[in-house]
Amino acid sequence: KDALPQMPLERSEVIRAVIVRTCKEFKCEDGIIIRYDDNAAVIIDQKGNPKGTRVFGAIAEELRELNFTKIVSLAPEVL
Repeated sequence: KDALPQMPLERSEVIRAVIVRTCKEFKCEDGIIIRYDDNAAVIIDQKGNPKGTRVFGAIAEELRELNFTKIVSLAPEVL
């Protein structure tokens, strides 16, 4: 799926975001290596709440441990 952004973001504006997927391998504490096909981030506000209402694709389980529960609840799959 492709999202068509409706939020106005300026070209040189610095925004806060949480990286939810990376192409680089990530090794979990139990030894499992997780690698995604693309890089993805979720834009958040100052309080840590996501500005969007949809998240496409799977996200890592570690976001739940880092108290990003609203992002986890929007994701269709948590690995």
